[in-house]
Amino acid sequence: MLDDNNRLLPSPTDLEAIQIIRTETVLSRLPVHSLSKTGDFDIVITRRNGQGEVELHWSVSHSAKYGPPRQLAYKLDTLVVNRRIDEVGKPVPKVLRLGSLRDIARELNLGGDTNQIRRALRQNAFTGITAKLRYRSATGQERRIEADFTRYGVVFAGEKLPDGSTAASVYLILNEPYLEVLNQAPVRPLNYEYLKELTPAAQRFYEIVSYRVYAALKHNHSCAKLPYSDFCTYSALQRYSDYDHFKKQMYKIHKPHLDAGYLERVMYEDTRDADGNTDWIMIYHPGPKAKQEFDAFHSRAGATAVSAAPSPEHPLLEELTKRGIHAAQARKLLAGIAAGQPVLAQLRWGDILIARSRGRIENPPGFYAYLIKSDMLPPAEAREPQQRTLSEALDPSPEQPNEQAYEEYCRQTAIDWLRERYSADQYRQLLEEKTKALLKQYPAAQFWTEAHLREAAEGMLRGEALKQARVLSFAEFRNN
Repeated sequence: MLDDNNRLLPSPTDLEAIQIIRTETVLSRLPVHSLSKTGDFDIVITRRNGQGEVELHWSVSHSAKYGPPRQLAYKLDTLVVNRRIDEVGKPVPKVLRLGSLRDIARELNLGGDTNQIRRALRQNAFTGITAKLRYRSATGQERRIEADFTRYGVVFAGEKLPDGSTAASVYLILNEPYLEVLNQAPVRPLNYEYLKELTPAAQRFYEIVSYRVYAALKHNHSCAKLPYSDFCTYSALQRYSDYDHFKKQMYKIHKPHLDAGYLERVMYEDTRDADGNTDWIMIYHPGPKAKQEFDAFHSRAGATAVSAAPSPEHPLLEELTKRGIHAAQARKLLAGIAAGQPVLAQLRWGDILIARSRGRIENPPGFYAYLIKSDMLPPAEAREPQQRTLSEALDPSPEQPNEQAYEEYCRQTAIDWLRERYSADQYRQLLEEKTKALLKQYPAAQFWTEAHLREAAEGMLRGEALKQARVLSFAEFRNN
């Protein structure tokens, strides 16, 4: 579809395909990492008001042992940590699960090199910040930070978490005032997939300029402006005073955004900074990609604004989140469950299988999600006498004891359906295939007893059978 100027408009599918990540707008605008591969690490920003009073002070110091946080540490923070924070929603918990070192390495396209990830995590964790600033919260209240702090501590697999349990993967322990800012500050949308494509310097540019580009589009301005001195300050990049070096430096940073169509045109104006030093105003005309992002962000924000009051949380949400599943993923899982699906029994069965693995399942939350997505029918031992089923949680009426009978009915229906269609040899072959698939996806299953492994595989087959068999709904079953 074309607009009035014969420009291609993004389709609804294009807008939906943009993966939005929301980041806080206070600390994220200030630099923590050096984006230079080598060289000195010196981040100090001091801004004074007209009366000479310090209104912003920001300085960063790194660990002599682990070194300064550079490009990989920056990617780790912006692409992994920020994404986990966005996924869990607010209030952000103090203990934040990142996943295994291998998962993180794969997410950053590092293959199996976990040593780099471990070092970058420590560089971030041991980076100290001295800050004095004011900001407005998402509710409009003025808040203040005046503190020396690190943003988070890191707990690796095998180490102890604050509650005394042993970590099965990597966790962050978020410190104040970082946690306070995460829970209080406004957020801004960024295109996550686009962030991943960019080099660190080009990514930092996008983070800084996108806020101005979004505002320009929102207010129907033809361009956005950014002083070169501000960009260098907030990117922790070397600032040049001669035009040739400035132009060469910014050409490399601007090029991927021009190639991608995020920027249509870049112009420069000579100027001087507050101290009389040579500076340039960089002028950006948004391209079709920037306009596409604006449409996606704006339409989703508008949909949120006009929606009704938030729906009450699903009664089983806590059961998933306390097992380490991110709240956003838990909501998505619960939105997709089938009517009458024995989610609590599936989680209980997951507890048993994970315990049998003796800590060898690297991603327990992912395993729980796998059991729910597979809609496996676990054996009766997975149901505790006092445990509520889904229908009991939603409608705890005196008739609910029939729910257990309904689960048994579903289990027997699946068994009968399989017996009618497969001979004993065919069923044995299906069971072997399902067992191999289970072992391939979760190698720790090799540590289960043969009986538990067989029950898990049979549960998967029963779950698949129920999707094809004629099964009464719970209401129909209860009325029979």
